[in-house]
Amino acid sequence: MTRDTQQELRHTRSELQALASEQAALRSVAELAAQDAPAKDVLAAIARQAAQLAGVDFSTLLRFEPDGSTEIVGLDGAPPGVALGLRAPGTGDGAVQRVWRTGQPARVDNLAAMSGHWPQVAHGHGFTTSAAVPILIHGTLWGALVVVGRDEPLPTQIHTQLTSFAELTGAAIAAAQGRRELQQLADEQGSLRRVAELVARGAALSEVFAAVALEASHVLGDLAAALLRYDVDEAVTVAVNSPVPLGRPITTATGPMFAAIGRRAGVLVPITVEGRVWGILGASSPTATLPNGAEDRLKPFAELLAAAIANAENKDKLTASRARVVATADETRRRLQRDVHDSAQQRLIHTIIALKLAKEAIATGATAAELVEEALQNAQRANTELREVVHGILPAALTRGGLRAGIESLICDFPLPVELEAEVPRLPTDIETTAYFVIAEALANVVKHAHATTAKVTLAVTGGHLDIEIRDDGAGGANPRLGSGLIGLLDRVEAANGSLVIASSAQAGTTVHARLPRRPLANPPPTNERLP
Repeated sequence: MTRDTQQELRHTRSELQALASEQAALRSVAELAAQDAPAKDVLAAIARQAAQLAGVDFSTLLRFEPDGSTEIVGLDGAPPGVALGLRAPGTGDGAVQRVWRTGQPARVDNLAAMSGHWPQVAHGHGFTTSAAVPILIHGTLWGALVVVGRDEPLPTQIHTQLTSFAELTGAAIAAAQGRRELQQLADEQGSLRRVAELVARGAALSEVFAAVALEASHVLGDLAAALLRYDVDEAVTVAVNSPVPLGRPITTATGPMFAAIGRRAGVLVPITVEGRVWGILGASSPTATLPNGAEDRLKPFAELLAAAIANAENKDKLTASRARVVATADETRRRLQRDVHDSAQQRLIHTIIALKLAKEAIATGATAAELVEEALQNAQRANTELREVVHGILPAALTRGGLRAGIESLICDFPLPVELEAEVPRLPTDIETTAYFVIAEALANVVKHAHATTAKVTLAVTGGHLDIEIRDDGAGGANPRLGSGLIGLLDRVEAANGSLVIASSAQAGTTVHARLPRRPLANPPPTNERLP
């Protein structure tokens, strides 16, 4: 065997041994990653095996930030002062900066001539050369695998050797991120499910508030969380999982909210209940960083809260409305009983007495003409008073002539001028009745409270609705929260599945606009009969 042949065999054995060492290193790291080891352990193993493969004392894995700055996420053989989490700006030159700019492997054989933080740190600890290869995740540059040597240049094939480790690093990080994202999604869904179950079973709002604050804090990594309800220009805390005291008002009109509670960063999402901003759900951090997607992760909790609040408010409104309807019905019956008793019933009693006296007089042969005349007058007055009472319940003009005729009979003796603009067909009885009493109650409020000189009633059928507008030129200031008459209007309109809007100002008076759903009349009368 010749000397050349022996040298070739030795070279081949050396290459095979290097390949075997490389494959063994890759296999050990791959096995560690396959066992779902923590990401930090996998990254540390990659740094260690890369350093051994390159024959150097120091290797590191760096993660790029969007601006090119870097953070150490893996280390082996680090010199003093270099530790996990250490950051550096992306300025200067060097192997790492070249990878960031080009996305390609890079090497530097003279660190002393390089600018930038990492080359200067390495040179300061006696290192002279470095090589870096990109770490890609799903085709996007994520970071760099770097080896740093002393005195002797790094092997010419170092990029090829390191690239395999970089690919393994990208796969391990992607897998760890996938597992973390799946676990995060499972945790978020579990938190949302627990809150949704509370909402579904109608738990007290205070219980739902507390659960949302706790669960929102949990899904954001136990950040401080708070639920605040708006009250004029303050947000009052109603549930917290943070140092903020429960019930503390936080003024939002004069300065940043998070500064007011001593936090450096925070995220807020609105809680919108039936078109109005009821409050806010927020999380805050004592540092300047927040978890990725914090706003999107809070939004489902805000939506659940909005549903719970709307359900509770609607339930309260329904209970109060039912109580008012019952009270109104009771008062109406008492008023009818009082009106009938004090008027027509008394007239009829007098009629009966007069007729009995007339009967006795006739039986004795005495004249009874005056008694009969008295009875007749009482009966006629009773009839008139009964008509007035019935008119207050439902006027004959409405039932016989339709909505326009009913409103005309209502305003003919009204104490102030009322203009009527209405061209409406006959509608189902319940719609005409509701519309009539909405107008009657609104006009009654005008007389009682508006100090107006004129009023106008407009009726129009638009599409599938009957629009009703009552406008006056009075003093304004109408507030449904303060007036039982306006609350009664709202109850009546909502009972008909309609909507009510009230606009009131000192400059323009008060406008009440009601919209009622319209159904076609099954058998409309041939004419629109009106009473004189």
